[in-house]
Amino acid sequence: MGRESAEDRFGRRVRLEREARGWTQADLAKRIQTVGISLHPSAIAKIELRDVEKPRAIRLDEAQAIADAFGLPVDEMWETEDHRMRWVGNRARVWLDNLIPILEEGREREVDIDNLIFSAPEESKEHLKDLLVADDFAAFVEDTYDAALKLAGKLRHPSRARELDWKYSDDEAEA
Repeated sequence: MGRESAEDRFGRRVRLEREARGWTQADLAKRIQTVGISLHPSAIAKIELRDVEKPRAIRLDEAQAIADAFGLPVDEMWETEDHRMRWVGNRARVWLDNLIPILEEGREREVDIDNLIFSAPEESKEHLKDLLVADDFAAFVEDTYDAALKLAGKLRHPSRARELDWKYSDDEAEA
């Protein structure tokens, strides 16, 4: 059949998203009608049906309304699996890269809590420790920070970086 077109990918994704939500084609038709696009359920069936000699063309306004019904950007509906893998992988890496400085700040708060407890009068130390759930806070921050660094190292491994087209470095964070 040759190379899969963007319309083919879009049609297959419509079916995937619709079925994942447990919607019928009639359910989807009702949802897109709220934005002024009238599609009969049989038209949705034809949009989803791509393995025919002349599949139904998909108009841009229909594509936008369908994507909106799923709460997805329209361009995400026609992207390749390879592109989706890269996009999801990059989003995970960016999220993790943003999380690590927050966890580092958590480690600073852990030191603040320890210093506060250390400098408190002896009779107040246990109360402060309980009030600030110091042991639980420290365990959470340290465990989460260690897990985040370990995961970041795995994500940054050169074998993944090459497959996902990421830049990578040989810094100590990869150890």
